[in-house]
Amino acid sequence: MAEFVISEAALERNARMLRETGDMCGAQVLLALKGFSTAACLPLLARYADGCCASGLWEALLGHKHMQKPVAVYSPAYRDDEFARLLEFARHIDFNSVPQWERFRARGLSHPRVRSGELLFGLRINPQYSTGHTPLYDPCAPGSRLGIPRDALEGMDLTGISGLHFHTLCEQGSEDLAATWEAIERGFGDLLSRPEIRYVNMGGGHWITKPGYNRTLLVEVVRRARERCGVEVLLEPGEAWCIHSGVLRARVLDVFESAGMRHAILDVSASAHMPDVLEMPYRPDVFQVLPGELGGGVLPAVTYPGEGYARAGLPGEAAFTCRLGACTCLAGDVIGDYSFPSALHAGDEIILDDMAQYTLVKTTFFNGVPHPSVVLQRGDGSLRCVKEWGYRDFEARLGGKEPV
Repeated sequence: MAEFVISEAALERNARMLRETGDMCGAQVLLALKGFSTAACLPLLARYADGCCASGLWEALLGHKHMQKPVAVYSPAYRDDEFARLLEFARHIDFNSVPQWERFRARGLSHPRVRSGELLFGLRINPQYSTGHTPLYDPCAPGSRLGIPRDALEGMDLTGISGLHFHTLCEQGSEDLAATWEAIERGFGDLLSRPEIRYVNMGGGHWITKPGYNRTLLVEVVRRARERCGVEVLLEPGEAWCIHSGVLRARVLDVFESAGMRHAILDVSASAHMPDVLEMPYRPDVFQVLPGELGGGVLPAVTYPGEGYARAGLPGEAAFTCRLGACTCLAGDVIGDYSFPSALHAGDEIILDDMAQYTLVKTTFFNGVPHPSVVLQRGDGSLRCVKEWGYRDFEARLGGKEPV
């Protein structure tokens, strides 16, 4: 059976770097649960995070329960019942549009936690300045539904608003943040200078723990914002907390040739288990488990990798080239074309690297393909399964008998 394996040591390595960065620049560093919300790992990350950010009520409840730290919430829209629950425990609630703020303003401002300062409200702004490279993930694209453009704030009553929130990055460096912040200062500087604006949330997409990331520039940008505007700064990285901390262990079910192409069918699916492979698109690093190492050894996520693993190359680079595909009916459910030092056979194991972020939070039971288990790897290399799925979970998902 396939397994998502998450290294606690690698998670802690990232968390320490994020904590250090937050301390250097004076920012609050939150965990974005939309990228990684494995409950068994949240207490570990809570030791280093200032809190978490949620995209709605369910994520907020999860973070509140398992991290016991402040929760910041942003959603494109809130339901009445969701807003009522969030008023009870959230630290920040940010609104996506003027109508949403006007709808909930009176109800929110009358709440005791707001009057006492325990809960602050903010607006997500759209600087209309794009630095991303993937249109699907660009919140500043023309016609975007995410955030309020500057002209929409003209004449708006900002009574009760304490913060501005922007999220424009996706797997990007601090150079993009610096350019975006300059655009925000130009377009929203008059609002930032208002005394009632107490915080600026710079969103996520900061690749802080990626090798080569310019942390010095990030520190400069955050410090400049704090000093010039007199605000508290929040950062909401998601991927940076768990990059290079998890793998997906898969097995080969069949190998065959068709119309001049060699195919290896795996027991995992890009569509169901790692949709960013199709959406970004994203090509994961793949490792072949060498003979005698099946099911054992230290994972590539920890060692990058060592003895017992061979990195797959581009087509034609190594002796055996094949297309890795899923056992679903979706014709395009393909991970990619790779070459291996030796032939793949049914029963062989391969490792897909960097599979902690935006995988488990997006997985489905599409086609009824068995869902990979979730396994934690402790610092000593031992493994502990924290979640297994079975047929009853699949049946219960759409109204069948509850799992037992």
